[in-house]
Amino acid sequence: MRFPAFTNTLHFRLSALFLVLLSISGGAFWFWINATILSADMAADEEEWYDNLAEVELDSLAITLGEHHKHTGKLIDLLTDYGGKIDCFDAEVIVFDAEGNYLASSQPDSLKQAVLHTDSSLLAEMSGGDWDFSTYPDQGNIDSYENRIFEVDHVHLEGDPTAPLLGYLAASFRPIIIGVAELDSDTRTLGFQAVFLGLVYAALSGLIILGWTTRRLKRLSEGIAELTAGNLSHRVKARSKDEIGSLGRGVNTLAESLDETLEQLRNNEQFQRQLIANIGHDLRTPLASVRGYVETMCIQAHEMGEADRQKYLNIITGNLDHLDRLIEHTLILSRFDSGQITFQMEEFSLAELADSVLQRCLCSAEPRGIHLELKTVGKSSMVRADPLQIAQVLQNLVENGIKFNRPGGSVKVVLTPNLDRVNVAVTDTGIGIAPEDQPHIFERFFTGDKSRSRPDLPNEMDSIRDHLGRSAGLGLSIAAKIAAGHDSNLTVESEPGSGTTFRFNLPGVAHLQEMKNEA
Repeated sequence: MRFPAFTNTLHFRLSALFLVLLSISGGAFWFWINATILSADMAADEEEWYDNLAEVELDSLAITLGEHHKHTGKLIDLLTDYGGKIDCFDAEVIVFDAEGNYLASSQPDSLKQAVLHTDSSLLAEMSGGDWDFSTYPDQGNIDSYENRIFEVDHVHLEGDPTAPLLGYLAASFRPIIIGVAELDSDTRTLGFQAVFLGLVYAALSGLIILGWTTRRLKRLSEGIAELTAGNLSHRVKARSKDEIGSLGRGVNTLAESLDETLEQLRNNEQFQRQLIANIGHDLRTPLASVRGYVETMCIQAHEMGEADRQKYLNIITGNLDHLDRLIEHTLILSRFDSGQITFQMEEFSLAELADSVLQRCLCSAEPRGIHLELKTVGKSSMVRADPLQIAQVLQNLVENGIKFNRPGGSVKVVLTPNLDRVNVAVTDTGIGIAPEDQPHIFERFFTGDKSRSRPDLPNEMDSIRDHLGRSAGLGLSIAAKIAAGHDSNLTVESEPGSGTTFRFNLPGVAHLQEMKNEA
Protein backbone atom coordinates (compact mmCIF):
# COMPACT_ATOMS: atom_id res chain seq x y z
CA MET A 1 0.00 0.00 0.00
CA ARG A 2 1.37 3.38 -1.02
CA PHE A 3 0.84 6.18 1.51
CA PRO A 4 0.52 9.87 0.58
CA ALA A 5 3.74 11.87 0.45
CA PHE A 6 2.86 14.02 3.48
CA THR A 7 2.93 10.94 5.74
CA ASN A 8 6.71 10.82 5.23
CA THR A 9 7.25 14.27 6.77
CA LEU A 10 8.69 14.74 10.23
CA HIS A 11 5.82 17.09 11.16
CA PHE A 12 3.25 14.39 10.41
CA ARG A 13 5.16 11.75 12.36
CA LEU A 14 5.60 13.91 15.43
CA SER A 15 1.93 14.91 15.31
CA ALA A 16 0.85 11.29 14.91
CA LEU A 17 3.06 10.22 17.81
CA PHE A 18 1.61 13.01 19.97
CA LEU A 19 -1.96 11.96 19.13
CA VAL A 20 -1.18 8.31 19.88
CA LEU A 21 0.23 9.23 23.27
CA LEU A 22 -2.77 11.52 23.90
CA SER A 23 -5.18 8.71 23.04
CA ILE A 24 -3.38 6.27 25.33
CA SER A 25 -3.26 8.68 28.26
CA GLY A 26 -6.85 9.88 27.69
CA GLY A 27 -8.13 6.32 27.54
CA ALA A 28 -6.26 5.39 30.71
CA PHE A 29 -7.67 8.45 32.52
CA TRP A 30 -11.21 7.62 31.37
CA PHE A 31 -11.00 4.05 32.60
CA TRP A 32 -9.55 5.26 35.90
CA ILE A 33 -12.44 7.73 36.40
CA ASN A 34 -15.01 5.07 35.59
CA ALA A 35 -13.33 2.55 37.84
CA THR A 36 -13.13 4.91 40.82
CA ILE A 37 -15.07 8.16 40.99
CA LEU A 38 -17.84 7.34 38.52
CA SER A 39 -18.12 3.69 39.48
CA ALA A 40 -21.69 2.72 40.31
CA ASP A 41 -21.56 -1.01 40.17
CA MET A 42 -24.35 -2.79 42.02
CA ALA A 43 -24.37 -6.13 43.70
CA ALA A 44 -26.15 -8.87 41.80
CA ASP A 45 -29.13 -9.02 44.16
CA GLU A 46 -29.47 -5.23 44.22
CA GLU A 47 -29.44 -5.06 40.42
CA GLU A 48 -32.00 -7.88 40.27
CA TRP A 49 -34.29 -6.00 42.69
CA TYR A 50 -34.15 -2.70 40.83
CA ASP A 51 -34.55 -4.32 37.39
CA ASN A 52 -37.20 -6.98 38.04
CA LEU A 53 -38.61 -7.07 41.61
CA ALA A 54 -39.11 -3.47 42.74
CA GLU A 55 -42.06 -2.68 40.52
CA VAL A 56 -43.88 -5.92 41.35
CA GLU A 57 -43.31 -5.61 45.11
CA LEU A 58 -44.36 -1.97 45.18
CA ASP A 59 -47.54 -2.74 43.26
CA SER A 60 -48.36 -5.50 45.76
CA LEU A 61 -47.54 -3.19 48.69
CA ALA A 62 -49.88 -0.50 47.28
CA ILE A 63 -52.72 -3.01 47.15
CA THR A 64 -52.01 -4.19 50.70
CA LEU A 65 -51.93 -0.59 51.97
CA GLY A 66 -55.33 0.08 50.35
CA GLU A 67 -56.79 -2.88 52.20
CA HIS A 68 -55.53 -1.60 55.59
CA HIS A 69 -56.02 2.15 55.07
CA LYS A 70 -58.25 2.41 58.14
CA HIS A 71 -55.60 0.98 60.46
CA THR A 72 -52.83 3.53 60.80
CA GLY A 73 -50.76 1.30 63.03
CA LYS A 74 -50.98 -1.55 60.57
CA LEU A 75 -50.04 0.85 57.75
CA ILE A 76 -46.91 1.97 59.61
CA ASP A 77 -45.93 -1.60 60.44
CA LEU A 78 -46.23 -2.62 56.80
CA LEU A 79 -44.02 0.27 55.64
CA THR A 80 -41.48 -0.28 58.41
CA ASP A 81 -41.18 -4.00 57.67
CA TYR A 82 -40.83 -3.41 53.95
CA GLY A 83 -38.39 -0.55 54.57
CA GLY A 84 -36.15 -2.87 56.54
CA LYS A 85 -36.21 -5.31 53.64
CA ILE A 86 -35.10 -2.76 51.03
CA ASP A 87 -32.77 -0.82 53.30
CA CYS A 88 -29.80 -2.72 51.88
CA PHE A 89 -30.75 -1.37 48.44
CA ASP A 90 -30.52 2.28 49.60
CA ALA A 91 -34.28 2.70 48.92
CA GLU A 92 -37.16 4.20 50.96
CA VAL A 93 -40.96 4.27 50.60
CA ILE A 94 -43.51 6.87 51.68
CA VAL A 95 -47.33 7.17 51.51
CA PHE A 96 -49.08 10.43 50.58
CA ASP A 97 -52.77 11.17 50.60
CA ALA A 98 -54.61 12.34 47.49
CA GLU A 99 -53.58 15.98 48.18
CA GLY A 100 -49.89 15.08 48.52
CA ASN A 101 -49.64 15.28 52.31
CA TYR A 102 -47.34 12.94 54.25
CA LEU A 103 -49.06 9.96 55.92
CA ALA A 104 -46.40 7.34 56.74
CA SER A 105 -42.97 6.12 55.64
CA SER A 106 -40.39 3.39 56.05
CA GLN A 107 -38.01 5.95 57.65
CA PRO A 108 -40.32 8.16 59.79
CA ASP A 109 -37.44 9.76 61.62
CA SER A 110 -35.98 11.20 58.43
CA LEU A 111 -38.67 11.34 55.76
CA LYS A 112 -41.38 12.79 58.00
CA GLN A 113 -39.13 15.70 58.90
CA ALA A 114 -37.91 16.27 55.34
CA VAL A 115 -40.99 15.54 53.25
CA LEU A 116 -44.23 16.95 54.66
CA HIS A 117 -45.93 17.63 51.37
CA THR A 118 -45.44 16.86 47.69
CA ASP A 119 -47.34 18.24 44.74
CA SER A 120 -50.22 15.82 44.07
CA SER A 121 -50.26 16.68 40.36
CA LEU A 122 -46.58 15.72 40.12
CA LEU A 123 -47.30 12.42 41.88
CA ALA A 124 -50.21 11.81 39.49
CA GLU A 125 -47.92 12.39 36.47
CA MET A 126 -45.22 10.14 37.94
CA SER A 127 -47.73 7.34 38.47
CA GLY A 128 -48.52 7.40 34.76
CA GLY A 129 -46.66 5.12 32.41
CA ASP A 130 -44.98 7.92 30.39
CA TRP A 131 -43.00 9.66 33.13
CA ASP A 132 -39.21 9.78 32.67
CA PHE A 133 -37.67 9.26 36.12
CA SER A 134 -34.25 10.40 34.84
CA THR A 135 -35.54 13.98 34.68
CA TYR A 136 -35.19 16.52 37.50
CA PRO A 137 -38.53 18.09 38.52
CA ASP A 138 -36.68 20.34 40.99
CA GLN A 139 -33.82 21.98 39.06
CA GLY A 140 -32.79 24.05 42.06
CA ASN A 141 -31.78 21.11 44.27
CA ILE A 142 -30.35 17.96 42.74
CA ASP A 143 -30.87 16.09 46.02
CA SER A 144 -34.52 17.08 46.48
CA TYR A 145 -37.02 14.33 47.23
CA GLU A 146 -38.84 14.74 43.91
CA ASN A 147 -35.60 14.14 42.00
CA ARG A 148 -34.92 10.90 43.93
CA ILE A 149 -38.30 9.19 43.25
CA PHE A 150 -38.01 6.16 40.94
CA GLU A 151 -41.52 4.60 41.33
CA VAL A 152 -45.04 5.90 42.17
CA ASP A 153 -48.14 3.66 42.53
CA HIS A 154 -51.82 4.52 43.23
CA VAL A 155 -53.35 3.42 46.55
CA HIS A 156 -57.03 2.64 46.02
CA LEU A 157 -59.77 1.82 48.51
CA GLU A 158 -59.65 -1.89 49.40
CA GLY A 159 -56.89 -2.29 46.84
CA ASP A 160 -59.39 -2.15 43.98
CA PRO A 161 -58.10 -0.10 41.00
CA THR A 162 -61.69 0.87 40.19
CA ALA A 163 -62.35 2.15 43.72
CA PRO A 164 -61.74 5.79 44.79
CA LEU A 165 -58.10 6.99 45.04
CA LEU A 166 -56.86 7.19 48.60
CA GLY A 167 -53.30 8.38 47.92
CA TYR A 168 -49.90 7.49 46.46
CA LEU A 169 -47.07 5.12 47.34
CA ALA A 170 -43.69 6.59 46.30
CA ALA A 171 -40.31 4.81 46.34
CA SER A 172 -37.13 6.86 46.34
CA PHE A 173 -33.36 6.60 46.68
CA ARG A 174 -31.75 7.68 49.90
CA PRO A 175 -30.51 11.25 50.03
CA ILE A 176 -26.87 12.02 49.15
CA ILE A 177 -24.87 12.16 52.33
CA ILE A 178 -22.57 14.94 51.09
CA GLY A 179 -23.47 18.53 50.56
CA VAL A 180 -23.18 20.82 47.57
CA ALA A 181 -19.98 22.34 48.93
CA GLU A 182 -18.44 18.90 49.14
CA LEU A 183 -19.56 18.16 45.58
CA ASP A 184 -18.00 21.41 44.40
CA SER A 185 -14.83 20.50 46.26
CA ASP A 186 -14.77 17.07 44.63
CA THR A 187 -15.32 18.69 41.25
CA ARG A 188 -12.40 21.04 41.82
CA THR A 189 -10.29 18.11 43.00
CA LEU A 190 -11.20 16.17 39.87
CA GLY A 191 -10.32 19.21 37.77
CA PHE A 192 -6.96 19.55 39.50
CA GLN A 193 -6.32 15.88 38.95
CA ALA A 194 -7.15 16.23 35.27
CA VAL A 195 -4.85 19.24 34.94
CA PHE A 196 -2.09 17.43 36.80
CA LEU A 197 -2.45 14.36 34.62
CA GLY A 198 -2.48 16.62 31.55
CA LEU A 199 0.79 18.20 32.63
CA VAL A 200 2.29 14.79 33.36
CA TYR A 201 1.13 13.61 29.94
CA ALA A 202 2.57 16.68 28.23
CA ALA A 203 5.91 16.20 30.00
CA LEU A 204 6.11 12.48 29.24
CA SER A 205 4.98 12.83 25.64
CA GLY A 206 7.43 15.71 25.17
CA LEU A 207 10.26 13.61 26.58
CA ILE A 208 9.34 10.65 24.37
CA ILE A 209 9.01 12.75 21.22
CA LEU A 210 12.16 14.74 21.91
CA GLY A 211 14.06 11.57 22.87
CA TRP A 212 13.02 9.87 19.63
CA THR A 213 13.93 12.94 17.56
CA THR A 214 17.20 13.77 19.33
CA ARG A 215 18.30 10.12 19.17
CA ARG A 216 18.07 10.24 15.38
CA LEU A 217 19.73 13.66 15.25
CA LYS A 218 22.50 12.41 17.53
CA ARG A 219 23.08 9.44 15.25
CA LEU A 220 23.22 11.82 12.29
CA SER A 221 25.60 14.12 14.17
CA GLU A 222 27.88 11.21 15.03
CA GLY A 223 27.94 10.20 11.37
CA ILE A 224 28.87 13.74 10.31
CA ALA A 225 31.59 13.79 13.00
CA GLU A 226 33.02 10.57 11.54
CA LEU A 227 33.07 12.15 8.08
CA THR A 228 34.62 15.33 9.46
CA ALA A 229 37.34 13.23 11.08
CA GLY A 230 38.21 11.89 7.64
CA ASN A 231 36.41 8.53 7.74
CA LEU A 232 34.68 8.95 4.37
CA SER A 233 33.78 5.26 4.24
CA HIS A 234 31.34 5.76 7.15
CA ARG A 235 27.66 5.93 6.22
CA VAL A 236 24.71 7.25 8.20
CA LYS A 237 21.74 4.92 8.72
CA ALA A 238 18.90 6.65 6.88
CA ARG A 239 16.05 4.21 6.33
CA SER A 240 13.26 6.70 7.10
CA LYS A 241 11.67 8.79 4.34
CA ASP A 242 11.11 11.93 6.45
CA GLU A 243 13.29 15.05 6.56
CA ILE A 244 15.90 13.53 8.90
CA GLY A 245 16.14 10.43 6.71
CA SER A 246 16.44 12.64 3.63
CA LEU A 247 19.18 14.64 5.36
CA GLY A 248 21.00 11.42 6.24
CA ARG A 249 20.84 10.21 2.65
CA GLY A 250 22.10 13.61 1.52
CA VAL A 251 25.05 13.29 3.90
CA ASN A 252 25.78 9.81 2.53
CA THR A 253 25.61 11.12 -1.03
CA LEU A 254 27.95 13.96 -0.10
CA ALA A 255 30.34 11.49 1.56
CA GLU A 256 30.32 9.30 -1.53
CA SER A 257 30.96 12.32 -3.73
CA LEU A 258 33.80 13.47 -1.48
CA ASP A 259 35.25 9.97 -1.42
CA GLU A 260 35.13 9.77 -5.20
CA THR A 261 36.59 13.26 -5.52
CA LEU A 262 39.45 12.48 -3.14
CA GLU A 263 40.09 9.20 -4.93
CA GLN A 264 40.15 11.07 -8.22
CA LEU A 265 42.50 13.65 -6.74
CA ARG A 266 44.76 10.90 -5.46
CA ASN A 267 44.71 9.27 -8.87
CA ASN A 268 45.37 12.61 -10.53
CA GLU A 269 48.23 13.26 -8.17
CA GLN A 270 49.66 9.84 -8.87
CA PHE A 271 49.15 10.41 -12.57
CA GLN A 272 50.88 13.78 -12.41
CA ARG A 273 53.84 12.17 -10.69
CA GLN A 274 53.87 9.40 -13.28
CA LEU A 275 53.52 11.97 -16.03
CA ILE A 276 56.45 14.02 -14.79
CA ALA A 277 58.57 10.92 -14.30
CA ASN A 278 57.75 9.55 -17.75
CA ILE A 279 58.21 12.87 -19.53
CA GLY A 280 61.48 13.40 -17.69
CA HIS A 281 62.67 9.94 -18.69
CA ASP A 282 61.55 10.29 -22.32
CA LEU A 283 63.14 13.73 -22.57
CA ARG A 284 66.37 12.71 -20.87
CA THR A 285 67.05 9.69 -23.12
CA PRO A 286 67.05 11.46 -26.52
CA LEU A 287 68.71 14.53 -25.04
CA ALA A 288 71.50 12.37 -23.65
CA SER A 289 71.86 10.72 -27.05
CA VAL A 290 71.95 14.08 -28.83
CA ARG A 291 74.48 15.41 -26.32
CA GLY A 292 76.68 12.32 -26.74
CA TYR A 293 76.76 12.46 -30.53
CA VAL A 294 77.25 16.22 -30.61
CA GLU A 295 80.18 15.96 -28.20
CA THR A 296 81.64 13.11 -30.27
CA MET A 297 81.35 15.17 -33.44
CA CYS A 298 82.98 18.15 -31.73
CA ILE A 299 85.89 16.07 -30.42
CA GLN A 300 86.44 14.04 -33.59
CA ALA A 301 85.47 16.71 -36.10
CA HIS A 302 88.77 16.49 -38.05
CA GLU A 303 89.09 12.70 -37.88
CA MET A 304 85.45 11.81 -38.73
CA GLY A 305 84.60 10.80 -42.25
CA GLU A 306 81.59 12.06 -44.19
CA ALA A 307 79.68 8.79 -43.77
CA ASP A 308 80.08 8.82 -39.99
CA ARG A 309 79.20 12.49 -39.82
CA GLN A 310 76.01 11.90 -41.80
CA LYS A 311 75.18 8.89 -39.64
CA TYR A 312 75.53 10.94 -36.45
CA LEU A 313 73.46 13.77 -37.87
CA ASN A 314 70.70 11.31 -38.79
CA ILE A 315 70.70 9.93 -35.24
CA ILE A 316 70.56 13.46 -33.81
CA THR A 317 67.72 14.35 -36.19
CA GLY A 318 65.81 11.20 -35.21
CA ASN A 319 66.12 12.00 -31.51
CA LEU A 320 65.01 15.58 -32.11
CA ASP A 321 62.01 14.31 -34.09
CA HIS A 322 61.19 12.02 -31.17
CA LEU A 323 61.37 14.97 -28.78
CA ASP A 324 59.17 17.02 -31.08
CA ARG A 325 56.53 14.25 -31.26
CA LEU A 326 56.64 13.75 -27.48
CA ILE A 327 56.06 17.44 -26.81
CA GLU A 328 53.35 17.63 -29.47
CA HIS A 329 51.50 14.58 -28.10
CA THR A 330 51.75 15.88 -24.55
CA LEU A 331 50.21 19.20 -25.60
CA ILE A 332 47.44 17.43 -27.49
CA LEU A 333 46.55 15.30 -24.45
CA SER A 334 46.56 18.36 -22.20
CA ARG A 335 44.12 20.06 -24.57
CA PHE A 336 41.90 16.97 -24.48
CA ASP A 337 41.96 16.99 -20.67
CA SER A 338 41.07 20.70 -20.50
CA GLY A 339 38.31 20.38 -23.10
CA GLN A 340 40.02 22.73 -25.54
CA ILE A 341 39.97 20.25 -28.43
CA THR A 342 37.21 21.00 -30.94
CA PHE A 343 36.37 18.86 -33.92
CA GLN A 344 35.82 20.52 -37.29
CA MET A 345 33.32 18.16 -38.87
CA GLU A 346 33.06 18.01 -42.65
CA GLU A 347 32.23 15.52 -45.35
CA PHE A 348 35.15 13.89 -47.17
CA SER A 349 36.31 10.65 -48.77
CA LEU A 350 37.89 8.44 -46.16
CA ALA A 351 39.56 6.36 -48.89
CA GLU A 352 41.41 9.42 -50.25
CA LEU A 353 42.48 10.43 -46.74
CA ALA A 354 43.76 6.93 -45.95
CA ASP A 355 45.66 6.81 -49.26
CA SER A 356 47.41 10.11 -48.49
CA VAL A 357 48.40 8.81 -45.04
CA LEU A 358 49.88 5.65 -46.54
CA GLN A 359 51.83 7.74 -49.05
CA ARG A 360 53.37 9.75 -46.20
CA CYS A 361 54.38 6.54 -44.40
CA LEU A 362 56.12 4.98 -47.42
CA CYS A 363 59.47 6.51 -46.45
CA SER A 364 59.39 4.55 -43.17
CA ALA A 365 58.09 1.30 -44.67
CA GLU A 366 60.25 0.90 -47.79
CA PRO A 367 63.65 0.59 -46.04
CA ARG A 368 62.35 -2.51 -44.22
CA GLY A 369 60.44 -3.89 -47.17
CA ILE A 370 57.04 -3.48 -45.49
CA HIS A 371 54.12 -3.40 -47.94
CA LEU A 372 51.36 -0.83 -47.38
CA GLU A 373 47.89 -1.56 -48.77
CA LEU A 374 44.50 0.17 -48.87
CA LYS A 375 41.32 -1.86 -49.44
CA THR A 376 37.84 -0.39 -49.79
CA VAL A 377 34.81 -2.68 -49.52
CA GLY A 378 31.60 -1.29 -50.98
CA LYS A 379 30.85 1.75 -53.10
CA SER A 380 30.98 4.73 -50.73
CA SER A 381 33.57 5.69 -48.14
CA MET A 382 32.24 9.22 -47.58
CA VAL A 383 32.18 10.16 -43.91
CA ARG A 384 31.45 13.21 -41.78
CA ALA A 385 34.35 13.76 -39.37
CA ASP A 386 37.39 15.93 -38.65
CA PRO A 387 39.85 15.03 -41.42
CA LEU A 388 42.95 16.31 -39.60
CA GLN A 389 42.16 14.33 -36.45
CA ILE A 390 41.25 11.16 -38.36
CA ALA A 391 44.45 11.48 -40.39
CA GLN A 392 46.39 11.62 -37.13
CA VAL A 393 44.67 8.41 -35.93
CA LEU A 394 45.40 6.58 -39.17
CA GLN A 395 49.00 7.78 -39.29
CA ASN A 396 49.59 6.71 -35.69
CA LEU A 397 48.15 3.23 -36.31
CA VAL A 398 50.04 2.75 -39.58
CA GLU A 399 53.33 3.95 -38.06
CA ASN A 400 52.87 1.55 -35.15
CA GLY A 401 52.21 -1.23 -37.64
CA ILE A 402 55.48 -0.39 -39.36
CA LYS A 403 57.50 -0.01 -36.15
CA PHE A 404 56.48 -3.33 -34.67
CA ASN A 405 56.45 -5.33 -37.89
CA ARG A 406 58.87 -7.84 -39.27
CA PRO A 407 61.03 -7.09 -42.33
CA GLY A 408 58.99 -7.89 -45.44
CA GLY A 409 55.68 -7.70 -43.55
CA SER A 410 52.59 -5.67 -44.44
CA VAL A 411 50.20 -3.09 -43.06
CA LYS A 412 46.66 -3.05 -44.50
CA VAL A 413 43.94 -0.41 -44.10
CA VAL A 414 40.43 -1.79 -44.80
CA LEU A 415 37.35 0.47 -45.14
CA THR A 416 33.94 -1.23 -44.90
CA PRO A 417 30.61 0.69 -45.03
CA ASN A 418 28.10 -0.82 -42.59
CA LEU A 419 24.61 0.69 -42.38
CA ASP A 420 25.08 4.18 -40.93
CA ARG A 421 28.83 3.85 -40.20
CA VAL A 422 32.06 3.18 -42.06
CA ASN A 423 34.26 0.62 -40.29
CA VAL A 424 38.02 1.16 -40.31
CA ALA A 425 40.50 -1.68 -39.64
CA VAL A 426 44.31 -1.30 -39.59
CA THR A 427 46.04 -4.71 -39.63
CA ASP A 428 49.73 -5.51 -39.50
CA THR A 429 51.73 -8.74 -39.63
CA GLY A 430 53.96 -7.78 -36.73
CA ILE A 431 54.91 -9.47 -33.49
CA GLY A 432 51.56 -8.76 -31.81
CA ILE A 433 50.67 -7.67 -28.28
CA ALA A 434 50.65 -9.88 -25.20
CA PRO A 435 47.13 -10.54 -23.79
CA GLU A 436 48.06 -9.04 -20.40
CA ASP A 437 49.14 -5.82 -22.10
CA GLN A 438 46.10 -5.33 -24.35
CA PRO A 439 43.81 -3.77 -21.67
CA HIS A 440 46.47 -1.10 -20.99
CA ILE A 441 47.74 -0.09 -24.43
CA PHE A 442 45.44 2.97 -24.57
CA GLU A 443 46.76 4.28 -21.25
CA ARG A 444 49.22 7.15 -21.29
CA PHE A 445 52.91 6.26 -21.32
CA PHE A 446 52.16 2.53 -21.51
CA THR A 447 54.75 1.08 -23.88
CA GLY A 448 54.35 -2.64 -23.27
CA ASP A 449 58.05 -3.29 -23.32
CA LYS A 450 57.63 -7.06 -23.22
CA SER A 451 55.07 -7.37 -25.98
CA ARG A 452 56.57 -4.66 -28.13
CA SER A 453 60.21 -5.57 -27.84
CA ARG A 454 62.07 -6.07 -31.08
CA PRO A 455 63.67 -9.53 -30.89
CA ASP A 456 64.11 -9.56 -34.66
CA LEU A 457 66.51 -6.63 -34.53
CA PRO A 458 70.13 -7.66 -33.86
CA ASN A 459 71.98 -6.09 -30.98
CA GLU A 460 74.57 -4.57 -33.28
CA MET A 461 71.90 -2.56 -35.19
CA ASP A 462 72.63 1.12 -35.00
CA SER A 463 70.77 3.52 -32.71
CA ILE A 464 68.64 5.10 -35.39
CA ARG A 465 66.95 1.78 -36.18
CA ASP A 466 66.57 1.08 -32.49
CA HIS A 467 64.84 4.40 -32.17
CA LEU A 468 62.26 3.39 -34.77
CA GLY A 469 61.01 0.75 -32.35
CA ARG A 470 60.80 3.05 -29.34
CA SER A 471 57.47 4.70 -28.35
CA ALA A 472 56.51 7.25 -25.72
CA GLY A 473 53.15 5.55 -25.18
CA LEU A 474 51.02 8.61 -26.07
CA GLY A 475 49.94 7.97 -29.67
CA LEU A 476 47.34 5.28 -28.95
CA SER A 477 45.94 7.31 -26.04
CA ILE A 478 45.43 10.28 -28.39
CA ALA A 479 43.93 8.02 -31.08
CA ALA A 480 41.45 6.56 -28.57
CA LYS A 481 40.31 10.06 -27.49
CA ILE A 482 39.86 11.17 -31.11
CA ALA A 483 37.77 8.06 -31.83
CA ALA A 484 35.67 8.75 -28.73
CA GLY A 485 35.11 12.30 -30.02
CA HIS A 486 33.49 10.72 -33.10
CA ASP A 487 31.16 8.48 -31.03
CA SER A 488 33.33 5.42 -31.54
CA ASN A 489 35.66 3.14 -29.61
CA LEU A 490 39.16 2.22 -30.67
CA THR A 491 39.57 -1.52 -30.09
CA VAL A 492 42.44 -3.97 -30.54
CA GLU A 493 42.67 -7.64 -31.55
CA SER A 494 46.06 -9.28 -31.32
CA GLU A 495 47.93 -12.50 -30.67
CA PRO A 496 51.66 -12.62 -30.01
CA GLY A 497 53.43 -13.59 -33.24
CA SER A 498 50.29 -13.24 -35.39
CA GLY A 499 49.96 -9.50 -35.88
CA THR A 500 47.58 -6.83 -34.58
CA THR A 501 44.31 -5.25 -35.80
CA PHE A 502 42.93 -1.91 -34.58
CA ARG A 503 39.30 -1.03 -35.34
CA PHE A 504 37.05 2.03 -35.09
CA ASN A 505 34.20 3.49 -37.14
CA LEU A 506 32.93 6.86 -38.39
CA PRO A 507 29.45 8.18 -39.35
CA GLY A 508 28.74 7.64 -43.03
CA VAL A 509 27.53 10.51 -45.21
CA ALA A 510 25.07 8.36 -47.17
CA HIS A 511 23.13 7.55 -44.01
CA LEU A 512 23.14 11.20 -42.93
CA GLN A 513 21.78 12.22 -46.33
CA GLU A 514 18.99 9.65 -46.05
CA MET A 515 18.06 11.05 -42.62
CA LYS A 516 17.93 14.58 -44.09
CA ASN A 517 15.72 13.42 -46.94
CA GLU A 518 13.35 11.64 -44.53
CA ALA A 519 13.13 14.79 -42.39
